[in-house]
Amino acid sequence: MTVVLLKILEVSELLKVSPWTLAGWRKDKFGPKWLYLKGNDVRYPKDQLEKWIKDRTVSCIAEARGKGREFPGSEKGGFK
Repeated sequence: MTVVLLKILEVSELLKVSPWTLAGWRKDKFGPKWLYLKGNDVRYPKDQLEKWIKDRTVSCIAEARGKGREFPGSEKGGFK
């Protein structure tokens, strides 16, 4: 079994977010699954990243609403 592990910079480039955003997501228990190799050496299994992206992909807002996602303005009564 071969597992491809991606570095933080590789994942941040793929998702178009900063490494600091990924760090915040890890702290908040959000985002793709990740692991420590040793010390603070973080890696993301490529298959888990692809699964996370697939699970979050929708074709329309109605489909996203059906998955229980919140949208900007929903806290004020709009876009629920």
